Amino acid sequence: MNENMMRRAKKVAAFIVSFAVAVGTTINSGASGTTEINALTFSKNPEITTVHIGSDVQSITSDAFKGLFKLKSVTVSEKNPYYSSFSDCLYNKNKTVLLCFPPALTSARIPASVTSIGENALLGVGTELKNQIINAVNAQAGESLTEDKVPGEHFVHTQYGIRWKDKKGNLIEPKSEIMRLAASVVEACTDGTMTQSRQLERCFNYFINEVSYEREMKVPVGDWTSDYACQILFTGKGNCYKYAAAFAYIARGLGYEAKVCSGTVAAASGGRTPHAWTEVKIGDNWYIFDTEMQDAKGSGYYKQTYDKYPAGPIEKSSSWTVYYQ
Repeated sequence: MNENMMRRAKKVAAFIVSFAVAVGTTINSGASGTTEINALTFSKNPEITTVHIGSDVQSITSDAFKGLFKLKSVTVSEKNPYYSSFSDCLYNKNKTVLLCFPPALTSARIPASVTSIGENALLGVGTELKNQIINAVNAQAGESLTEDKVPGEHFVHTQYGIRWKDKKGNLIEPKSEIMRLAASVVEACTDGTMTQSRQLERCFNYFINEVSYEREMKVPVGDWTSDYACQILFTGKGNCYKYAAAFAYIARGLGYEAKVCSGTVAAASGGRTPHAWTEVKIGDNWYIFDTEMQDAKGSGYYKQTYDKYPAGPIEKSSSWTVYYQ
């Protein structure tokens, strides 16, 4: 091979490498054992689409991927002690901080452990997708709170049993019947070391394990949510309206905003049938929590969205926000 052909071959090889740059023990840019990746590492090469982080890398600066607008995948060696990857995104080792969401990546699964976003992690990501990522991570950050960090009014565990933390931070004994009954479920299902989201899940499962469905054709009217919630928590049985009301009060007791909703769902025999469910606000979004349907069907009705609700289409006609008096 003559000298001109060799130069031409090297240029072709360099072009191919730019689409799969490996950094670390198998670095393609010259040096091996690279320990830091910074803004100069890739020279803002706009053609790079894939980056692999080797086991030797100890530091990645927040501006390391600036200018890589075609980047759609970052992977990390499993042997790297400082960083990790999941669904083509870059995280710290424990996957609690999102460090880079490649700007050319159109979707990705974000681990439930992620509770914060690093500086410049969303650089180049479109506005709509960026907002979705921020909302998802903020919601997960909120769900990671233990009850001593949950803001506002809610139940707390004490050595004297469940108490209500009021707006001023005072701990008072539950006074109303609905508050006492909801507190008894929280006390039976949870403890003070659990995260708020774990407490919600345990209380949701209470209805699947301890409550029985009792058919009742009457559709409630007026101010019924508290009475219906008390009935099912006292007797251990009820229809969808009672399931929905009781879980809404329990979610409110854990510090969440909660609503009881009524409307219709698809009937097994065809057509539509009246139904009630709970809505709980997590982060900036409201989710369906349908305890009665979960009890009947077995799965798919915990923290669900309207477009993915298994018995959909689900149509809401009314809702009632619940509070403790």
